[in-house]
Amino acid sequence: MNAKLPAAVLALVLLSAGAVQSVAAQVSADAANVPPGTVLEASVESSTDQVIFPSSLPGRIQAQACSTCAVRQLAIDAATRFNLGGQLVTLQQMAAYCSTTAGKSLTIHYRISDSVVSLVSVLQR
Repeated sequence: MNAKLPAAVLALVLLSAGAVQSVAAQVSADAANVPPGTVLEASVESSTDQVIFPSSLPGRIQAQACSTCAVRQLAIDAATRFNLGGQLVTLQQMAAYCSTTAGKSLTIHYRISDSVVSLVSVLQR
């Protein structure tokens, strides 16, 4: 009985190898049919002292990448998230922090299709 066990294991290994090759070929064929990537979002890299927040939602956030760069106005709504040092905060909390803290890197991610902000993030407090 022990002599039959290695033969059965060998048969399973060989069958599995054929199945893996078949699946790999199918994945390669599927990947060739995938359309090129579509960019859905863009970002504004700024700093905490270059951004003006609205007082409530919905509203418009104003941001500059630098002091001589053009001002970008982007919509924010109830779905916009605010990340401050890894914690989700409210619009009011983010605005209060940015109004009292200069020079911290801030990134605004927004949908290209309608310029609505999905995320405002300050990674380090």
